[in-house]
Amino acid sequence: MQKENILQFISPWKTEMISSAIILSCLLLTIYFPAQGNLQTFSSVLFFLFLLPVLYIKLILKQNLANFGFNLRNKSIGLLWACLMLFVSLLIAFFLIHFYNFEQKYIIPAYIAQNFGSFLFYELILVNFLLFIQEFFFKGFLLSFLSQRFGLWSVLLQSLLFILFLIITRELDWQVAPLIILTLTGGVVAYKSKSFLYSYAMGIFFLIIIDAYIIHLFK
Repeated sequence: MQKENILQFISPWKTEMISSAIILSCLLLTIYFPAQGNLQTFSSVLFFLFLLPVLYIKLILKQNLANFGFNLRNKSIGLLWACLMLFVSLLIAFFLIHFYNFEQKYIIPAYIAQNFGSFLFYELILVNFLLFIQEFFFKGFLLSFLSQRFGLWSVLLQSLLFILFLIITRELDWQVAPLIILTLTGGVVAYKSKSFLYSYAMGIFFLIIIDAYIIHLFK
């Protein structure tokens, strides 16, 4: 009888428990998987933060990726909030630059500051790849899961989990300040539009503008 009561209690939460375990596993494997070199690191990030969640959504949950933010629905809402949050993100960044000397603490590779082609490659290939993976996992997969139970608070929760992820990986410094800004402002965009693609597009524009502006300051 006690076993049946336990099963009845667990049953409504079965999907949430499995999804939580998958999310935790993805993060821990990303942190502790013994990758060596940039190529293996990129490969592990791609697998654990993108391919594994995709397989879970498609094969276990048997749902469409569109339900987890991989869509371009709500275009007017998405574009509106993306523009608003891009403005807010830039205001925060410029505040940090002019009052906390952020440009002195944020390191931009010398080769991209000296060559426009290298700048485009860095922003549109390297930064673009990592940002897309981050956006899919935190503002697509994770935010969609959290919003079912916590509503607007899910924006803050996914942001805190991202910051915790940075703390554990010892990457919480000024270098990731733009990403921390985006985890909040982009989270609002993704929550309002139910699509991480709008927050991702807003994020890449934001990073390009900030990097270009900081390069400009040193010329």
